[in-house]
Amino acid sequence: MGQAGPVARSNPGPPTGGDLPSPRPWPRPQGRRGPGRPRSAEAHAAILAATLDLLIEQGFNGLTMESVAARAGVGKATVYRRWPSKIPLLVEALRAAGPERVAVPASGSLESDLRQLLIDLMAALSGPDSVLRPLVTEAWREPSLGEAFRQELVQRRRAVVSQILQAGQKRGELRADLDLETAVDAVVAVVYYRLLVSGAPLGADLARCLVDQLLRGIGANR
Repeated sequence: MGQAGPVARSNPGPPTGGDLPSPRPWPRPQGRRGPGRPRSAEAHAAILAATLDLLIEQGFNGLTMESVAARAGVGKATVYRRWPSKIPLLVEALRAAGPERVAVPASGSLESDLRQLLIDLMAALSGPDSVLRPLVTEAWREPSLGEAFRQELVQRRRAVVSQILQAGQKRGELRADLDLETAVDAVVAVVYYRLLVSGAPLGADLARCLVDQLLRGIGANR
């Protein structure tokens, strides 16, 4: 018999120009697994880690309580005793994983920092291990999932964008009267539009074009 091929991912993501770096791996809830079925605390961590792994592999619609139990090596009853459905399970898995590792570019140049930020964001959205991608289209349908998505993912990234813009403003690279909240939205809006609506490619060329056009509007000397 031939060897089985790789597992097909249900959500391959947007096309890229092949010039995006590998995204940082998403943190997993920690739990040590010994032989046999895990004990209570270990089972809890194993279930949460399995939830994120299956979300990445199968997408939101393919994630089931049964598949989580099988991946974690526990019985279905163990999962259902803790969570009545996959929504509260997924919310806890996101929060238990800990902060996403969002790097803050600090080259001293606003143009360079914004470009790197966008490249990192596009890599995180289009990478094969993206947690962002399968959630971004589902978060608005479920209020509790949407709240966790915004707190654990969106707000951290917005804070990084705001930090970069404020640093540029202090260096005199941005207009003093800039509305920072609107500018933060403008930095990432095209990326999410391409991801969710147009399906156009993401890549370093897009990052360069976006930053150039954005700074023409909000830059201090443009």
